[in-house]
Amino acid sequence: MTEEYLDERERELLDYFRNNLTDPESRGNTISESFTATAAQTDFYLSNNSVKNVADTITRLRGATTTTLRKGYDYKVTYGEGKDVTKIVLSTASTVSDVITIGYFYGPSMIEREYSRTDVQLPRVVMMFLTGSENFAAIGDYMDVEGVGTQGSYFDATYRFEIRDKYATRARRLCSQVQNLCKKLRHDNLFRVNITRASDVQNFDFDMDKNCYIWQFSLEIQWEIMFK
Repeated sequence: MTEEYLDERERELLDYFRNNLTDPESRGNTISESFTATAAQTDFYLSNNSVKNVADTITRLRGATTTTLRKGYDYKVTYGEGKDVTKIVLSTASTVSDVITIGYFYGPSMIEREYSRTDVQLPRVVMMFLTGSENFAAIGDYMDVEGVGTQGSYFDATYRFEIRDKYATRARRLCSQVQNLCKKLRHDNLFRVNITRASDVQNFDFDMDKNCYIWQFSLEIQWEIMFK
């Protein structure tokens, strides 16, 4: 078990919204790549740079059996910055001739983190970290990692989502869709998510300076983060 970090949980959260929210302007590209593994291979490198999000699940074909692998539980993603390549690392090594199929998105994205320029294409969804605090796990709490109890703590974080669009109805609909995804976070079994709650929804109507309609709401989330 290696150490885990808040920014890893945050990146998985960003991926979740990118993977489950449809961009009405169809920016970027979605692609699927397949790799034939060598003995004990764990690392797989994607062909395209500017990768914005890897799917929350990928597949492994072994013989005639296809297995769904889940992000966090069965693999991790190390995103390349700039022109660097993105790497997928499996938790359990492959056997010879396993076929690993990875879906991902690259290019411009509708959803960004702490980045709200006014000269970008709309609609735009921005996820911004506001506050966070640690709650230590009680002695009786059992945080399971691959069947083994380990040491960790709970981290409560609050994020603000801002939706901008030139169309009032579409801005309202996008805000509702993002809120619904917040409700589904735990049910979709996102890695180490315990609690989610969307609150403080605000409609700022049309902003003359930014030339768009603006909605905002807050997301309260609790993660388990392991340490050694």
